Amino acid sequence: MKKFFSMLFIVFTTTSFCQSGSKIDDLKLTDLATPTSPGFILADKAPASINKPTNPKALAINLLNLWEGGGIEVTPYWLTPKPRLTFDNYLDKKMPILQTLNFSVSSFKTDTSSNVSAGFKVHLFRLFSKKAKVPIRDKVAEIIDLLANDPDQLDTVAIKKKNSELRELFDVNKAKGIFIAEIAGAIIGTSSSNTYKNLSSSKSGVWANIRWSPYFKSNTDDNAPSFSLIGLARYSWASNASAKIGSDSSFFDYGLSLNFQKSRFDLSLEYVNRRDISIKKNYDRFAFIANYMVNENIYIVSSFGKNFDNVEDIIALFGVKFAISREKLVYK
Repeated sequence: MKKFFSMLFIVFTTTSFCQSGSKIDDLKLTDLATPTSPGFILADKAPASINKPTNPKALAINLLNLWEGGGIEVTPYWLTPKPRLTFDNYLDKKMPILQTLNFSVSSFKTDTSSNVSAGFKVHLFRLFSKKAKVPIRDKVAEIIDLLANDPDQLDTVAIKKKNSELRELFDVNKAKGIFIAEIAGAIIGTSSSNTYKNLSSSKSGVWANIRWSPYFKSNTDDNAPSFSLIGLARYSWASNASAKIGSDSSFFDYGLSLNFQKSRFDLSLEYVNRRDISIKKNYDRFAFIANYMVNENIYIVSSFGKNFDNVEDIIALFGVKFAISREKLVYK
């Protein structure tokens, strides 16, 4: 019954926003891969274990299978408009720590416990390639030329179109010719009695995601697909774990994800190997993740594959992500 109402909610939400928003064929992929809360990733509850570094939204909400849990994320920097932030400053800033520092809390349930987590993520380094910057600066020059006309003769339609094209070019989430190094971390608290009074730390972790999106000659076409290669290195440790893996188990994960992005679809294929350092045993995860954009702020995500566990290792996740953004940049 819960699953029925959850699916009904998704259908209602999708239909409502499609009817009230712009035509689906006019939608653009401004932020399809809305990041997943680090707490979900650490708990192996996320659709993807390897998170693609993207530009975080000011506020995002994640619903994990709807009836199992949810999370909320906030990026303080973008909670207020930044009208003085220029495109040049945005493109040339190699360490956008304040712009990307993101905090999150999430919760989820298992058959025997309730869990609450807190996490963070931030871009330590971001670099646009020289080839990627050329069409961006050319587009800025075109807009400046249009704005230089007599105020009474401004072509507002052309300016709006050029501005939209410009945002597509510099959008970190789908940019070609970009390198990003991101770090993230989370801590999970578990309660067997479903009360905060008995909440105790059960798992913690820190990790790095490295993303490289090459720039091809065909990328001058706005409709060209985007490819990304994402690498993962993660260290996590558990306490109060089951006797099966030991009470002080620690793990090292490493893996790769290949991401393909075009139009309203974002597809990823990932492989992660996990080393249980305490008992010297290896596990692996193999998953296919599909994202679909309903509109610029609503995304449907699903994941299928094999998880780390030897028991109940089938991945079959379905979720919805809501995002709110207040980015505002100017050009000089």
